[in-house]
Amino acid sequence: MTDSSNAAVPQQSYQPHPYLGGRAVALRALAAWRSGGAGVPRTVLVTGGSGSGRSRLLAGFLMLCEPSRREEFDLSVLDPATVPPGELPAPPVFDATGLSAVQLRWLVADHFSPGAVRAEELDGRLAGIGSAGEPVAVVVADADRAGVLPQSGEPARVAEEVLRPLALAAGVRLLAEVDRADADRLAGVLPAGELLVIDLDREPWRDEEGLRLQAGFSLPQPDGAAQLARTAGSPLVVRLAAWSARSAPDGPVPLPRTVGDALDLQAELHGVTELTLRRLLAPLALAGPGEPLPLDLWAPLASAVAGKDLGPALAGGQHLLLPFFDLVTAEGRPPAVRIVHPALGAELRARLGSTVHEVQRRLATALLATLGSSDGGDSDNDGPGRWAAAAPYVREQLVGHALEGGLLPGLLADPGFLLHAEQVRLRAAVEHLVATGAELPPPARTWLRLAPLFTRQELGPELRAALLEHAARQDGLPAPEFGLPLPWRTLWARPLDGVRAVTAAARPGGGAVLVAYRPGAEPELAVYDALTGEPDGTDPALLVRPTDEERSATPLGLSTGGDYLRLWTREADGRAGAQVALFLSAEPLGGADLTPDGLLLLADARGVAALRPTALASVPPADPDAPASAAPDAPGPAPVPAPPAAVPAG
Repeated sequence: MTDSSNAAVPQQSYQPHPYLGGRAVALRALAAWRSGGAGVPRTVLVTGGSGSGRSRLLAGFLMLCEPSRREEFDLSVLDPATVPPGELPAPPVFDATGLSAVQLRWLVADHFSPGAVRAEELDGRLAGIGSAGEPVAVVVADADRAGVLPQSGEPARVAEEVLRPLALAAGVRLLAEVDRADADRLAGVLPAGELLVIDLDREPWRDEEGLRLQAGFSLPQPDGAAQLARTAGSPLVVRLAAWSARSAPDGPVPLPRTVGDALDLQAELHGVTELTLRRLLAPLALAGPGEPLPLDLWAPLASAVAGKDLGPALAGGQHLLLPFFDLVTAEGRPPAVRIVHPALGAELRARLGSTVHEVQRRLATALLATLGSSDGGDSDNDGPGRWAAAAPYVREQLVGHALEGGLLPGLLADPGFLLHAEQVRLRAAVEHLVATGAELPPPARTWLRLAPLFTRQELGPELRAALLEHAARQDGLPAPEFGLPLPWRTLWARPLDGVRAVTAAARPGGGAVLVAYRPGAEPELAVYDALTGEPDGTDPALLVRPTDEERSATPLGLSTGGDYLRLWTREADGRAGAQVALFLSAEPLGGADLTPDGLLLLADARGVAALRPTALASVPPADPDAPASAAPDAPGPAPVPAPPAAVPAG
């Protein structure tokens, strides 16, 4: 499984890789993989403990694979065996950070074999990569950071559902960065002769010389640097120890072996308990991927974890905390802090033990307490408006804390939370709850069936609110209050399967109806009152469809596609004006039409409905003598197939 034949190649007088400062043995193996020579394993897995330098090694190697980056190096001073061939193009790199296994599968398949429309097609497309010619190189970075929620198990799914089929595809040369557990699992199912595992914590891949160079560069004391290099177990531990030494220049050089040792020695060096340090760092350690923690939230969240005010300890603990966080600044965002490495977060989480769920509950409660705090006591603090005004960090990170702290089921009954919480994280959390057998509140069940549409199309809150309003009425629920103006109000919705066309029509004595056409061995027409949704018993032969003149006089125009429709105003001359509403459907639409007074009638996989566009209140009637005109930015109004001749054309 591990080939150490390159370990004995002499270093000669070559200079180390300027970005890595070492890792020559691993770089030689990676360069051989890129060359694709005879006897070189097709699949290489880079692994090791968190903080061992996996990501840095991969980044340094890929610099040498990218033609534009190679120009930054003096290749003549590097060991030629560590430099991949220059005539090869840079391999495609897929970053798994924050992605689900399904998302990553689509990403890879779309790159090499676009055109899939169903998830069931992906296995065949992954297996067929490179089968038409020369084997293709594929790089998957940060597979251990897959998923948008910690503790989600997504890295293991990436290894099984993405890396394994790629490694087994005869036309793929795979390089992937994984944690050790997933590397071991893959090694158990892949042919040994086609696999090389580079474990950076083990010989021959462990880089003693690199640690010595790093320690010597980081510490001014030669003796201390040499001792640290012999003691530290990884580049991350060297980094933490070096910063710890800088935080107390007059103290001894810390000599930690592990990340946990670095925490303990730093607390001892500054005369505080490890518990205090752990509590101060807990908000950073338990934050999920995404937004760094705003500085103004650090003290209240740490105090919530401790159950007492830690503001003074935080204010006076700058030197104590120095090794463990990075300051993050971004234009338009307040100053924020982030844990220096996921390995430190994992160590702190492990030390919390069984109390981690209570800590997560306290963090979620503290974030909830910030809602509405910036508006000076607005009366809407308990309403949907509080979520719209929530800080981005709250909308993005509350989901993970609430899930693990047991508060998420209660929040899912709040329409404002469903609307404004970060949708990708929320979907992952709700699907996790469903997998555990938890019962969802009715609003959350409605939201969940639309979540794939929301996340795939990256819809904004206004359109999400409009689609949720309609979906709630379809599910027999009251229309939620979102605190946002909606482009329509759903008057009614009724279940009806198999609708392939809808049209507006009028009774002989007046009054609009919806006529739904369902094909089959015996085609069927279903008629409903357009305003109330009540079944209408009028003989279809007596119904009259709007004339072309009546349609051209409607205050709004309609354009349709397979799974969307647009509503737009009519100008005085009948031409298309501004778009006033967009409706998206997760399934193909069964049909749509407008009544002469502007009600939107539509059918989808769940049934038929009537919606009143809110724009009707401000749109004057069009000139009935002006010619109709199609929307300029979409297909013209799709002709709704006329039901059987029982409904006269008018």
